[in-house]
Amino acid sequence: MKIGIITAMPEETRAVLRGAAGRSRSRIDGRRICRCRIADHDIVLVEAGMGLLNAGWAAMSLGCESPDVLISAGFGGSVLPGLAVGDAVLAEQVLHWLGSGFEQVPVGFYGRNSVAEQLLLSRGTFITSDGILNKKALAGHLSAVVRNPLVEMESAAVARVAAEQRIPFLGLRVVSDPWNEELDFSIAEFCDDSLRIKPIKVLATILKRPRIIPQLIRLARNSRIAARSLANAMERLLQHI
Repeated sequence: MKIGIITAMPEETRAVLRGAAGRSRSRIDGRRICRCRIADHDIVLVEAGMGLLNAGWAAMSLGCESPDVLISAGFGGSVLPGLAVGDAVLAEQVLHWLGSGFEQVPVGFYGRNSVAEQLLLSRGTFITSDGILNKKALAGHLSAVVRNPLVEMESAAVARVAAEQRIPFLGLRVVSDPWNEELDFSIAEFCDDSLRIKPIKVLATILKRPRIIPQLIRLARNSRIAARSLANAMERLLQHI
């Protein structure tokens, strides 16, 4: 099977590629491309950068290669109690946050919920936004039937391209920040206009607002936990499909 995988950040990429064989690396428009073999599958991974535009570009690029499945993989933030840091979740629906409400992205899921059941993974709703959201405020907009909501920044774009090109879709996210952790910074403070993290902007923001240092330390620790969980969940997923 040929599988296209889209990640946003290097930490996510390293986790997904753990145990990959025969790696071949290249770049397109500054984005990292890796071709390899995992669990007898041909993998093409694009590290797109954060956000809908970057993810959409990566999905269109992968769609040209006619993959059997498109996977959006990475970290996410839990919105409600029930999920802990390191918990892996497969998408059962994808919502795009429009600023005052949601648009449901119609997409054909690979294996729908049977994959999650067989791998004993939680199922949930991925909420895609192009910026950091206040989880408490977002929770007030959610229906009571929404299960295990996670916020992230890419899956809606990948799901749309998958639907347009009739490619089965899977979303795999691991909780990196819990429901009661509100991020005290914006994407713009850390990233350039292409939503790529710039160390010099991170440093400048820390110097101006040193109070965020404890949160950044917690997030770094949680990201390490999430990366290990993502590596394990992806390995199991690719062995199963």
